[in-house]
Amino acid sequence: MSETLQYWASVFNTLSIISIRQTPNHRDHLSIPECFNILTTVGNYSNARMSMPSLQLEFRYNPGCMIGFSGKIVRHGVHAVEGDQIAWAWYMRDSV
Repeated sequence: MSETLQYWASVFNTLSIISIRQTPNHRDHLSIPECFNILTTVGNYSNARMSMPSLQLEFRYNPGCMIGFSGKIVRHGVHAVEGDQIAWAWYMRDSV
């Protein structure tokens, strides 16, 4: 493990890459509640929306957007988009 940590250039220990996907509202049960998830999105699409119904919030989630929140505590989801979308989701887990 110590050898791997020499090359890991992030404070987060987990990365998920999500491609062209609608996600229903959910919580990330494997995340640590004290840590934020960082979601970054890129691609050739428009009119994407991320919702956080427990906070009564909805955000534009267009290319280049970055959102940070506790995915374990806050329910969140992304509405379907047309076009090419990729999102990076960085987060922390107790164990990998």
